[in-house]
Amino acid sequence: MENVTISKNDSRAADIRGRTFTQVLFESCDFTEANAIGSRFIDCRMKGCNLSLVKIGGCRFQNCEFEDCKLVGVNFTRCDPMFLSFKFKNCRIDTCNFSEMALKRTIFHRCTIRDTHFSHAKLEEADFMGSDLTASVFHQTDLSKANFLEATNYSINPMVNKLKGAKFSKFDALALLDHFDIILEN
Repeated sequence: MENVTISKNDSRAADIRGRTFTQVLFESCDFTEANAIGSRFIDCRMKGCNLSLVKIGGCRFQNCEFEDCKLVGVNFTRCDPMFLSFKFKNCRIDTCNFSEMALKRTIFHRCTIRDTHFSHAKLEEADFMGSDLTASVFHQTDLSKANFLEATNYSINPMVNKLKGAKFSKFDALALLDHFDIILEN
């Protein structure tokens, strides 16, 4: 499928295995529990879609954008790593897994990212601007030059993550001290 817009499509638990979508705009589509194993999404945009529990083993996301989408329980580690590139804007990303992935320069603007794993990921120059990272896990993660300006509720241990050149808001950066046994007083 190429150069089309798909709107308000109910594809819950649909089988779209091995399909190729190029320059497709998906608007307000529900892909909850859909099977997208081996599918390819190239230059696609998903706006207001629900991709909760979608199965994406071997799935290729090449230059894809997710905006105002709901992604719950998605294991991105099963994606095809070749040409992997995507952006997330104003998305709800809960209990997802990005561990051990190479996600250099990936954008997560103003997202709610809760209980999500980024352990051992390479997130150099990633942009988490304005995102809520409640209970998300960063362990042995390369966050060099990453942008956490206006990000909140993150828990990042500077002793076990690479933070060289990362940007933080002054007030919110105090969260980096939570991992040290120190007492801060006014």
